Amino acid sequence: MKGFKMYKEIQQLKEIGFTRSRAAKQLNINRETVTRYWNMTADEFAKQLYSISREMLLSKYEEIITGWLRQYPTMTAAQVCDWLKEHYKEDIKERTVSRYVKGLREEYNLKKSNHPRDYEAVEELPMGQQLQVDFGEKWMQSIGGGRVKIRFAAFVLAHARYKWAFFQTRPFTTNDLVSNCHECFRYMGGMPLELVFDQDSIVSVSENYGDIIHTFEFEKFRQECNLKVYLCRAADPESKGKIENVVKFIKYNFLENRLFADEEVLNSSFLNWLDRTGNAKIHGTTKKVPAKVFEDEREHLIPLLDIRSNSDVPIYRNVRKDNTIVYDSNRYSLPLGTYNNQKEVSIEAKSGKLTIMTVFGEFIYEHPISTGRGQLIKSTSHSRDVTDSVDEAQNTVDELLLFKATDFLKTIRTEKARYARDQFRLLQTLCDKYRIDEVLNAIKYCEVSKLFGITYVKDFLEHSVKPKQVIVLNTIPVSNSKYHVTTEKRSLDVYAKAGGIHHE
Repeated sequence: MKGFKMYKEIQQLKEIGFTRSRAAKQLNINRETVTRYWNMTADEFAKQLYSISREMLLSKYEEIITGWLRQYPTMTAAQVCDWLKEHYKEDIKERTVSRYVKGLREEYNLKKSNHPRDYEAVEELPMGQQLQVDFGEKWMQSIGGGRVKIRFAAFVLAHARYKWAFFQTRPFTTNDLVSNCHECFRYMGGMPLELVFDQDSIVSVSENYGDIIHTFEFEKFRQECNLKVYLCRAADPESKGKIENVVKFIKYNFLENRLFADEEVLNSSFLNWLDRTGNAKIHGTTKKVPAKVFEDEREHLIPLLDIRSNSDVPIYRNVRKDNTIVYDSNRYSLPLGTYNNQKEVSIEAKSGKLTIMTVFGEFIYEHPISTGRGQLIKSTSHSRDVTDSVDEAQNTVDELLLFKATDFLKTIRTEKARYARDQFRLLQTLCDKYRIDEVLNAIKYCEVSKLFGITYVKDFLEHSVKPKQVIVLNTIPVSNSKYHVTTEKRSLDVYAKAGGIHHE
């Protein structure tokens, strides 16, 4: 690409009647170059120039991208684009990345492994009508070495293609599915009219010639939420094609080539992926952004009912090392020491309150449920109690100052609450270094000047008075022989006689 100056000169020669051959000779460039820009509009040129400049920007990631493509042969250009956004915060169009990746594959002969699947087109459903649900699993590389199988439940609104999912290492149970449905409803802010499932054993016991018999827990959930349930037949892509694509999208764009740390990290990363890619990327079929369409579809969802998720069966959460649990994308604090005593707790969400209990149902704490995401809801009682040690430091220094600076110390305690103990320790050091009357005089000056900080007291003392004299005792130089004393050596008989012992 020769740049805008070259393009402008070609267009000027064209306007004054030059032929392509004469223009090429005039500008001393190849005729094919002139032909390429001869009929190109300014907008087309600008678009091409921008695209090429973005591809040039990608060149600094060439080694990294080729490394990904060699290590992960199944990697798509869409996932490369997502990883560049995730790890390097680059805002690059997927088409630009696709062209660049295609060029790298051709240049380095990096063949891509994929397994395409086709679906038959179906009519679009109205807003708020249907939420499709399916399960997936994939082996992931663990950061500690080895491999771990990850299971996930995926959800997608049929109209907006708005997605959500939950990941765990153990197989799903009916209780897990019911809990995930409730969390998905909270994430989306409402419920659809209908849920679509495969004929899975955790959903239904028997098809019974069309009279579906659901599992007890799932039937209870269905009645509580007043939902219609549609079970797909085997090999029925027309009914569940959207969720099949979502499962595939999660596997090969989010999970593929990602290292597994733990379930909480994976679920947290997935929420970020949804905001960045899963719900933010233009859908290939609708040509719309799911998050944008969802803004309208949200209004057609059924308002959430104030019901507890599977009221008779407790929901369990792992306690994290920082003594918190994760619920609905937020962290809730527990008393210090909970993690060391019990690694798992049960929770109950009801009436805007999150009740945390032991696995045996013993009450631990209750928090108000946050409506936000990514927040830490922490009780002040769940912090380390340093009150006693601060009180002790304050009383010690107050006694040193003959209780003549009590009000100043109280103000320090209020103004410098977080560093009060450090402030009192510094003041105690000053009391050891200077006379008490001098320290009191410095404190009085700071009080009058409204300088409430021990560092101000320290500066005043260092610039106005001298430290107390330290008496150093003279020591005898060991190396000087005149100071050495040699004791007389006596026979043991002398000591024996002194002690009244006589030898025969």
